[in-house]
Amino acid sequence: MKHNLLLCAILSAAATYANGAPLLKIDDDLPAGNIIVDAVEGDTVKLQQDLRDSKQWFYWAFRVRGAQGRTLSFDFTNKKGNGPVGVRGPVVSTDGGKTFTYPLDGKSKSDGFTYTFGANDNDVLFYECHPYVRADWDKFVKKHSKQLGKHFAVETLCRSRKGADVPAARIGCINKEPKFRYFISARHHSSESMASFVLEGAAEIFFRDDKRGEWLRENVELMIVPFADYDGVQAGDQGKGRKPHDHNRDYTKFIYPETKAITEWIASHAGGRLHTFIDIHCPWIRDWENEYVYSPLRDPKILPDADIEKRFSELLEKHQTGSMKYEAKHDIPFGVGWNSGKNHAQGWPAVTWACKKVKGLKIVRTFEIPFANASGNVVTPESCREFGGDIMNVVYLLTKEEK
Repeated sequence: MKHNLLLCAILSAAATYANGAPLLKIDDDLPAGNIIVDAVEGDTVKLQQDLRDSKQWFYWAFRVRGAQGRTLSFDFTNKKGNGPVGVRGPVVSTDGGKTFTYPLDGKSKSDGFTYTFGANDNDVLFYECHPYVRADWDKFVKKHSKQLGKHFAVETLCRSRKGADVPAARIGCINKEPKFRYFISARHHSSESMASFVLEGAAEIFFRDDKRGEWLRENVELMIVPFADYDGVQAGDQGKGRKPHDHNRDYTKFIYPETKAITEWIASHAGGRLHTFIDIHCPWIRDWENEYVYSPLRDPKILPDADIEKRFSELLEKHQTGSMKYEAKHDIPFGVGWNSGKNHAQGWPAVTWACKKVKGLKIVRTFEIPFANASGNVVTPESCREFGGDIMNVVYLLTKEEK
């Protein structure tokens, strides 16, 4: 999106840096871009995240051009929630989005940061978190294209409100009736991008050339929806707290095409029956439980099998191999803090709908994946993929225990 404030920032920069010096430009013309520039005052840029149709939230992403050799301070003027900058600062790319790093880890504040641009840094991308959009999903599909038709089927879930094809996929035992079906979704809140890397890691277990991968391909069909709020992901929306409600409160009224299509896909393709239903999210950006991997647990009154859920937690703690560690002690029981029925007043979230409407369920989980710091370890796309693999490995172990 373009904003008049962006134009003002460019004009201000032009007035300050004339006489042949690079023209400073700050905009949101990048994948999932999101920023409002309030003012450029010398070497200080005042800006804020664009909330659009959401309530207070923290996502932002912008591009800076023409700042070579300069040191700029970026001051976020919307400081609600202690500011929108994560615990390790922004993720930054100087190669057009091919790679991202945390160059300001330990050097940023919650409401801003200062960055020194190199002599050749003509085009630098700044994101609140690692981005994941449709182009990244397409790379995942291409990576496993040899499996298409055999153990990988890419489909269209529905058309989004903006008329885009919303992707879905089936992986594993896709050419005959499987013994088990799992379902995984991500991005009910569009800005929670780390969830997508977890989903990728869970799916990739099915493609591995080992006994586990072979068993999964022979016995299990994995149904996945990588973008439950497709338009929001592409546009760089917050997604959380959308008006009149976000996608993860839409499993009662179904005003969004994606949520309705998910329920219809499970009903038509899976006969309304699944073994596992997992929905991946991300929490707030810092402090307390937000810097741990955890599950907000479901109401025991509707949980299909509390014993298996406990066993799931035990096995995940025991068998996880990646740097992102899950500990059941960090899970939030139902009725504690924000994890209560009051939080669902606008409508059911996906996992509540699954508990109430899907037959045969053994495992029903929401995971909250930190944006930057998980129990002291840095969060990266790779660590998220590793954790997705750990999740799927435990689901596999539990499924094999069944007679």
